[in-house]
Amino acid sequence: MKFQIEKNVFLDVLQSAINAVPNKSTIQILNNFSLRLEGNFLEVSATDLDLGIRVKVEVQGERDGSVVINARKLLELVKSLVDPSITTVSVDVQDYLAKIQWSERGKASITGFDASDFPPFPEVQDGESLTFSTSELAFLAEKTMFACSTDSIRLSLNGVFLEAKDGKISMIATDGHRLGRATIDREGATLANGAIIPKKALQHILHMAKPDATIEVRTSATHILFSTGSTQVISKLFEGPYPNYRAVIPQTFERTVQLNTVEFENKMRSVISMANARTHKVRLQIDGNTMELSASDPDVGGDSREALAVTHNGEGSFSIGFDGRYITEIFGMCKSEETIMKMNNPIGACIIEPVGEDLGFSFLLMPTHLTDD
Repeated sequence: MKFQIEKNVFLDVLQSAINAVPNKSTIQILNNFSLRLEGNFLEVSATDLDLGIRVKVEVQGERDGSVVINARKLLELVKSLVDPSITTVSVDVQDYLAKIQWSERGKASITGFDASDFPPFPEVQDGESLTFSTSELAFLAEKTMFACSTDSIRLSLNGVFLEAKDGKISMIATDGHRLGRATIDREGATLANGAIIPKKALQHILHMAKPDATIEVRTSATHILFSTGSTQVISKLFEGPYPNYRAVIPQTFERTVQLNTVEFENKMRSVISMANARTHKVRLQIDGNTMELSASDPDVGGDSREALAVTHNGEGSFSIGFDGRYITEIFGMCKSEETIMKMNNPIGACIIEPVGEDLGFSFLLMPTHLTDD
């Protein structure tokens, strides 16, 4: 195998593929890139067996072939070529020895392996497919990924649930305490049983996709394939079924509270500073059209209070507790001048939504137990 490639192009390709190389693996072959040259196209692949990345780029090819080569050694070498006069890198592989040259006297060699030992990528050709712009997929992911669980037992909650039906594409994520749901209109889109996507796969494709790109998503029973331009990300899906999230979303509410988003965020941050470091619990006391925020930490003897004007629809005063970190994060994602909270009682789910035209997303947050302390 022999080819020449622009240094900066080579670096971009390797930096994309390195995201699929495990930090440490007892399976030696996974610590490598697979390089395969056909004509004037070089394909660089990497995988940790759960997630794989494949990037194809045009080069000046001289001799077809393939090799498996240590990923971090190759990346660090190309990254080290910072001299602006170095514009092209030549790679010549014979008998698994990769000879790399970037100037008359600048050269290195890395011993590689037989590419046939590299794990093949699963085929995801015949499954259902959806198409997104980068901004659409980023919107769906941003409003949901924060709520993914890190539970090692209920793995289905560690991913984002993608479904498409009734002219809409939705993403949902929940850890049992909070839930994010985002939806875009897409007539004719279908995904029969939905797919539970690992958060890492979404993060990688969004990191690599260009802002104005189109991303094709194709699923099989076990895998999902993201394709954009010359880049592919393939990932195992989490096994389902995904919990019936609709069952936990209330449809009617006894009270609503509308308030200024930024004012609430700022005052909540002040109050959280005095919340207990273990529970992060804050109390929201609603009396008429005033909301008082308070938190205390009996362990250190500190407390904090703030108040703001709200529009309250509901009978009598009302107290409810939340994890201050969670509610502040959710308000930060609303991006609207006003936000509305919909509630029934101090132990039931609270729905939090931006006020205005339908922006296509909403959040659910479960309260924390309040005591008299």
